[in-house]
Amino acid sequence: MISTIEGLTIACKVVLIYPRFSSGVMSYEGVIREIDWSTKPEKIQATADEAIKNAKKRLDLIAAIADGEENLQTLLDFEETLGTLGEAMGPLTFLKDISRDRAQRDAADDVEKQYEKFKNELWGRNDLYVVLKRLEPIMDSFGDEERALLNRGLKIFVYSGAALGDDERKEFLEISNNISVLQSEFNRVLNEITTTVPCTKEELEGVPPEIYENLEKEGDYYKLPLDYPFIIPVRDYAKNPETRKKMVLAYLRRGGMENSERMSDTLALRDRLAKLSGFSCFAEYQINIKMAKTPGRVLDFMNDLKEKLTPFARRELDVLKELKAKETKTPLESVSLDMWDLFYYHEMLMREKYTIDQNEIKKYFPMERVVAGVLEVYQKVLELDFIESTSPNVWHEDVREFKVIDKVTGETKGLFYLDLYPREGKYKHYAVFDILDRRVKERNALLPITSMVSNFQKPTKTQPSLLTHSEVETFFHEFGHLMHVISNSANYSRFGLNGVLPDFIETPSMMFEKWAWKEEVLSLLSGHYENAAQKLPYELLKKMIAGKLQDVGLLQLRQVFFSLIDMRYHTEVIEDITGEWMKFFAEITLFAHPADTLPEASMSHFMSGYEAGYYGYLWSKVFAEDIFTKFEEHGYMDSKTGYEYRVKILAPGGSRDPDEMVRDFLGRESNSDAFLKSLGINE
Repeated sequence: MISTIEGLTIACKVVLIYPRFSSGVMSYEGVIREIDWSTKPEKIQATADEAIKNAKKRLDLIAAIADGEENLQTLLDFEETLGTLGEAMGPLTFLKDISRDRAQRDAADDVEKQYEKFKNELWGRNDLYVVLKRLEPIMDSFGDEERALLNRGLKIFVYSGAALGDDERKEFLEISNNISVLQSEFNRVLNEITTTVPCTKEELEGVPPEIYENLEKEGDYYKLPLDYPFIIPVRDYAKNPETRKKMVLAYLRRGGMENSERMSDTLALRDRLAKLSGFSCFAEYQINIKMAKTPGRVLDFMNDLKEKLTPFARRELDVLKELKAKETKTPLESVSLDMWDLFYYHEMLMREKYTIDQNEIKKYFPMERVVAGVLEVYQKVLELDFIESTSPNVWHEDVREFKVIDKVTGETKGLFYLDLYPREGKYKHYAVFDILDRRVKERNALLPITSMVSNFQKPTKTQPSLLTHSEVETFFHEFGHLMHVISNSANYSRFGLNGVLPDFIETPSMMFEKWAWKEEVLSLLSGHYENAAQKLPYELLKKMIAGKLQDVGLLQLRQVFFSLIDMRYHTEVIEDITGEWMKFFAEITLFAHPADTLPEASMSHFMSGYEAGYYGYLWSKVFAEDIFTKFEEHGYMDSKTGYEYRVKILAPGGSRDPDEMVRDFLGRESNSDAFLKSLGINE
């Protein structure tokens, strides 16, 4: 079975799909779509042009349906049009973040802007909105997913300006398109950064040599990139404060003044967009359709956390100052901590108080063992099988491909990729991309394809990739997003990962971080890279658990800061966004932010879907901690609980209200007790 779009061939493998556990629908065939990652740049543009042209034709036909002629099929035709378009565009836009070919990335960047512009136009179309709104009187006759589809769609139309008058709608569209371009350019700059920081071996004292010894050199200077595998070890372990300082400053200057101006322009445009829509500010406009509903609830939540955490942080700060005074032989009253000191002295305290050294711990977590262990945990808990491809269809030789099988039903669920190491031009952080969402078409389930894109330390000739325990947690977290995509059983692509409410989307991934602290799991994951039989010692694990809440106030206040500066940016028009960042940072985190930096210029979260939404990380954690209480009750490796979790929390994707799903899974209303306990806060 071959489906061909000009310039992009998707070969489809057919596999049997059995009735879903939750609905008992008739069996149908599942299709695994294989993507040609070598598509030439000119074909990328041609493919996008053709896909958008065909979508516009089909949407024009829907918009022309006469009053009274609309029915359920109208809604399904609309959704099928968007699903078909997404199938063409998803792989193309993904190339922007992972391709090794600059020309391919450039072409993908162009079509991403084109795609965003088209989506802004279609969701802003009043004629389409009017036709679909006429379905409201008959929606009670629809199925659950179809009612959700219509409700969600009408909200998006209103949210996108479709219900405005002609002049306002035209302005809304122009603003939306400008925002899309600014966001795309902002993130492209970050992906393409090649800045390096020169450091001698002496300047890098304290940093594990394997971090830098294989890097390119210029004379006596190693050229350290600003990727996570380099910035974090230098920040955490370099004994020379000037080394830490210059690395941190370089990191905080990424993006430059142009990106700072893009952020500022975007904030002003968002404010205008919100006011066109009748909201007082962008935060109100954005949060209105999320779980939190109002900025006031978010601010109350964050300010309450700030109040609870600040006393912890002040005591922790005093302890770290004592450490610095002792190390630098400086009178305590003269000591102040700089931003680049926090993690260095935190790690020193962990070594002194708990004899925990992440550089020693990571020797027990070589990447191959971590991957194998994480996959084994997820397979057991969620009742899944992962089958690695022996001839993977991948975009880089480091990438691994897996097919997922449901152990309970025998159905194939989809494909996922692991792209774990940094390279030039690649996305710089840690994320999961839902390349192709699941949808049902003509009794075929077109199965999801997704990828974890990470930047862990690469293996060298003499040593494998080694992960700190924090990175093991990160792996569990990101893999949770993968399983959210793969476990989706909804019929429509609109209910894929991007259809999950943004302040719930982190819940499944955060919940699975808990497994990274369990003895049985760490025994499974660990094995010294020089002697695989040597597991992480139990005594060391106990010390890690004992030190889990060390500096919780200082570290969590940083997350509170990001959430509150995000809200600040999106509730008022700020003339000096850098200055506002500096002021709020000092007020909330208790640290002065370094001058002559532009931290907002590299804050990609605020320019890629988390705007007026960064609070979602901590908001989601409330639900994650509460959901985990059921695993604590029945056993965190209990497959029955895990399967129920997969069916009730993961499988609906974005098709059900999160509060309903959590209530269904827990058998009660959710509460914040477990969350506060996880932070060491006892009310």
